[in-house]
Amino acid sequence: MPKPTPEQLEKINRFTLVPLTEENCYVFNDLMIDDQPTSYYSKIHENLLRKFAQDAKAGIALLLGHDTSRLPVGRSFDSEIREDLNQETGEYMKSVYGSFYIPLGMNTESGLSTDDIAKAIDSGTAFDTSIGFSAKRWDCSICGFDIRDWRNCAHLPGKTYEIERDGVVRQETCYVIAGADGNGELLENSLVYAGAARRAQIQKNFSMTPTVRENEKGTKLHLMENFKDVPIDATIYQYYTAGGVVLFTDTDERTSGSQYLKQRSEQEVNFEQFKQVLSQFGIEAETPEHLSEALVKFQNLEASLTEKDNQIQSLSEQLQAVQGELEDVKGQLSAKDATIKELEARNEELAGKAELAETYRQDLIQQALEAGVRAQGNAFNATLFERFLATLSIDEIKEVINGFENEVKSRFEGARVSTASDKSNKSRLKDDDNVTAEDFEEEHEFRAFVAEKAEQYAKEHGVSIAEATKLMMAKYTAKEKEAE
Repeated sequence: MPKPTPEQLEKINRFTLVPLTEENCYVFNDLMIDDQPTSYYSKIHENLLRKFAQDAKAGIALLLGHDTSRLPVGRSFDSEIREDLNQETGEYMKSVYGSFYIPLGMNTESGLSTDDIAKAIDSGTAFDTSIGFSAKRWDCSICGFDIRDWRNCAHLPGKTYEIERDGVVRQETCYVIAGADGNGELLENSLVYAGAARRAQIQKNFSMTPTVRENEKGTKLHLMENFKDVPIDATIYQYYTAGGVVLFTDTDERTSGSQYLKQRSEQEVNFEQFKQVLSQFGIEAETPEHLSEALVKFQNLEASLTEKDNQIQSLSEQLQAVQGELEDVKGQLSAKDATIKELEARNEELAGKAELAETYRQDLIQQALEAGVRAQGNAFNATLFERFLATLSIDEIKEVINGFENEVKSRFEGARVSTASDKSNKSRLKDDDNVTAEDFEEEHEFRAFVAEKAEQYAKEHGVSIAEATKLMMAKYTAKEKEAE
């Protein structure tokens, strides 16, 4: 019969009022629970396994067959979580191991003494164990919703469903995942005939680390039969035994989830039969809601077609009206085409007149240049003066021609005698700022002077000859007015 080590006695005696010794204390190690599927298609989440390990270190009761009406025969005093290799799958799994002690020399309410229980464990005739625990969350392994949420989860533990994931359809068995949030409690551990967790058995060897906490108080429990009838916010207490699962909750409130799912299942069967009949009439629907919509559409089809006929008739009348308007527009366009042709003819006529006017202008400029040569001879700058003439109107070009002709006539009438005033004027020409039109004997001389200054100004300031001519004409004409 295994005796506790001094380290184990130190942990054990934290729970006792009278210290136990190695002579009156029996200890054993127990694999209580793991994260593998149980006989009732449930799995304990790793987060809840960690909580169970903490509870076992704090000390949970060791019972016989989950009989909570009788006093415990022992208690846990330590625990640990291990990673064990699953020989069947080749993968590692999380397991919670607990260390328990049994005080020797005591009679139990079952008629067995604690010595008899210890001998049964030593002989291997008592080897299966089963835990009792509570959890807040009980999630569906297929859809992820709480298994009690019958509005969103229609899956039942242990049933197999065809599930499509990532475009692949496969068979999946529904499992209940307990305690994903780690919110739950390990209530007790029992020696049983056969446990729901296949690996839950008493172990021969163990090694633990100490920690202690106060055990939480229990609460009034109510027996339940179906996950789907339990409110989502209720805490579920479950006891694992091979003879049948025992479920309790902390509330007597029940939902109609299981009844709803049963009715929905019957409705789905009826719906499939109804679909087969309606498909013969070309009515297809995947859900009752879609079927209802399809029937409404079918019933309103005739009215809809009548409405479409009325709409087509209305559109036809509108089309006829539009065609009449198009005919009117065509008439208007024809009239506009005639107007456009008339305007084009006028434009051609005006273009011809403009061409004649330009030809006439060029002829006048040529006459002015010839008259300038006659009047001034080789001293006449024909290129410069041609640019100047390009800035003048036809009437102004005519005046220039008259000026040159008068100059030619005056030469034949007699020689001109220069006066002192003339010399003074010629000397003033050197000072451009003081030059006015009066400083020139003839009008064409003044215009030639302006043309020369305009060419010089255009080069210096990067403007056109026409713009420069206007500026210079305005400049020297203004000086004449100032002098007056």
